[in-house]
Amino acid sequence: MKILLLHPSKSAELGPWRETHWDWIVDLGWMGRSAYCDLAQRFGCRAFSIHDSVDCAQRRTGLRELLQAALGYLVDAENVDWWDVYSSVPYDLLDQILLLSALAKQIPTSAEIVATRPHFAIQILSALLNREIKAFIDESDSADGTLYRYYKAARTFRPSQLVQIALDKWDMDYRFRRHWSPVAKAATEPAILLPSSYVNVSRVQANYAQMLPHRKFLLIITRPNGGQIDLPKNVELRSLASYSPKPFLLSTEKEHAHLVERWRKLQSKIFQANGVLRLANKLNVFARFPSFLQKGLRIRDAWRNVFAREPIQAVLSADENSPFTRLPVLLGRSRNISTVLADHGALNMTVAVRPLAAAKYLVQSEMAMDYVVNWCGVSVNQVFVGAAAAHSVPRLVSNAGERDWIILFSSEYTPNTGRAEVFYKEILPHLCTLATQTQRKVIIKLHPFESYSERTRLVEKLLSLEQRRLVELRDGPLTPELLNRAWFTLTVESSAAVESALQGVPCFLCGWFDSSWYEYGTQFAKFSAAQVISSPEDILAIPKRLEVWRITPTTQDRLARPIRPEELESLILGIAVETQ
Repeated sequence: MKILLLHPSKSAELGPWRETHWDWIVDLGWMGRSAYCDLAQRFGCRAFSIHDSVDCAQRRTGLRELLQAALGYLVDAENVDWWDVYSSVPYDLLDQILLLSALAKQIPTSAEIVATRPHFAIQILSALLNREIKAFIDESDSADGTLYRYYKAARTFRPSQLVQIALDKWDMDYRFRRHWSPVAKAATEPAILLPSSYVNVSRVQANYAQMLPHRKFLLIITRPNGGQIDLPKNVELRSLASYSPKPFLLSTEKEHAHLVERWRKLQSKIFQANGVLRLANKLNVFARFPSFLQKGLRIRDAWRNVFAREPIQAVLSADENSPFTRLPVLLGRSRNISTVLADHGALNMTVAVRPLAAAKYLVQSEMAMDYVVNWCGVSVNQVFVGAAAAHSVPRLVSNAGERDWIILFSSEYTPNTGRAEVFYKEILPHLCTLATQTQRKVIIKLHPFESYSERTRLVEKLLSLEQRRLVELRDGPLTPELLNRAWFTLTVESSAAVESALQGVPCFLCGWFDSSWYEYGTQFAKFSAAQVISSPEDILAIPKRLEVWRITPTTQDRLARPIRPEELESLILGIAVETQ
């Protein structure tokens, strides 16, 4: 039996391996079930992804066990559990080991295994099978290849994005930025803390703050991206760097040494009892934890200064998964301050595998409450429903003749090493066909993490000149105009499905390209926020579906239930508030 392990950057049809007969082609990335069917037919063998090795329930349970295995062993002086903070960092690699562990059990001991090129997954599988796995020679692994990757990154990202990447890498703990970040004057009245790293998170927090104009809010950002929005008058923007101690505290450096010693003991005991964690430790997945911990403790000290200097009366977070915006929630709880997590998307799978940091969880809809309680397992007593008023604006109405755009909500696709090129190649020609037939235009709305220039080059590569004239790429925030002109929208599993439904626009989910274990698409379909299509060819049948599908007000009410200002105020502050 011969098995080819396909690197996420490689094609099965382009390379020296294409001349060999294979019994299995195992993709270390993801290209969608339709592509695997085509691949299996062309090569006359089984073709599948490592993401098909474990079903959704097993993957969810396995990840939950991994991310909670070491809780309680690395607790600092502020009662912060550093495994809880850190566990989202190695999450992707732990997920890979989980998937490859399942794959290894299916591989016969006599199988001949070859990889298209080196990949960390090959190291994992080699360790699991206790055998060497050879790879085809690939010149991109040379020094020239490294230079090319740097060149590609420089060509892909805007200068501002490259600066942010550099800051994240070399100045995570504000070693430099703290010296030129002026210390702001402390607030004179009680304030609600809004910690943020990303613009989408800040936008949700600002929408809730706008509902309480008589309350003061402090939006404290860990990265410049978090401050790139227009803010209500009652929200003051500050940088966490301005609260960083100058110099770093000697007591914190001693605490770091103590926790690193605890970490060593944890590695030798708890990790040895879990096969995935033991292998991850052997493969140096956690090698950077001591450095992360040192920087994290310094960032904790900055947040500690926020609570010491500012009259913080509550914390309203919209992202607990980012390590350094999880910290202020944990610090708030240890100080008996009211803490609330509000979703910055339609659904949040992270609470299925990591415990809530906040005491209360504010979701936007009945659909989200059903998901976090019945699928994620969060206690119903912690969950409250209430969308910000800005999320529940009156639905825009337009005549059918003005619905002249077909909108594809694109995505980064890289969390599962998905191949954007394969996806675009599958769907864009069909969308262009519909656009030609109905005299419409295709709009590709990019995710904030996508590169406009890179996606533009991809479209130019895949489409003819005539087709490219039908396509326009857009980045930036989702605007009302975009959905007001939409005939229908298309995505894989994005919360844009809910945004579309709230504007009365039908959305279709590309189910064949969905490799996630968190089943957002299933939940969207369950609450009629979207319909699933099973193959690229189904795109051409969408007009017939549109003839009979209507989004009702009842459906919209289940997707966004607005919260009253007095309810929001009471929830955030943790006290009964008199109705004004």
